[in-house]
Amino acid sequence: MPDFRSMQIGLTGGFNPSAPDERHPQLQYAEWSDQLELGIPLIDEQHRRFFDLAASFTGNGDGVRVMKTLVILSDYIRSHLRDEEALMKAAKYPGLEEHCRLHADFRRMLANLLGRARQMSLDEIAEEVKYLINGWFYQHIVTVDFEYAPYLVLNPPSHPHAPPE
Repeated sequence: MPDFRSMQIGLTGGFNPSAPDERHPQLQYAEWSDQLELGIPLIDEQHRRFFDLAASFTGNGDGVRVMKTLVILSDYIRSHLRDEEALMKAAKYPGLEEHCRLHADFRRMLANLLGRARQMSLDEIAEEVKYLINGWFYQHIVTVDFEYAPYLVLNPPSHPHAPPE
């Protein structure tokens, strides 16, 4: 079983979400690392995939491509949050209700961004996506997800992929 307490130490150290990315000076996204693994294969794979998708997002290019990428990211996040909640529910995680509230907040932020995106510049969309990835998703993993992970590792749901209801 992973040592979750020691894994949290220094996870965000040295990461500066405002630092420029040499490939796209206006953007830098948090990157997946093994330190982010929770020890829950389905969730770890989804987190890893999300960071891969996020890395492919740039504010460069035409508006149609940017909007398609934004919708793909949004759909993927929604699917991931449903799966994560289903696993916690199947394992009878006592903090499920609060965790679901945090997910609901993130869903509202996504819906808000999608609703406003057509009136925004590509740079504005890219900055908001960067904030959602670095400011919410990354921080959510290294703080809130690390809180439930030990419980799920010790109390795995009866079905390892516990599909959403």
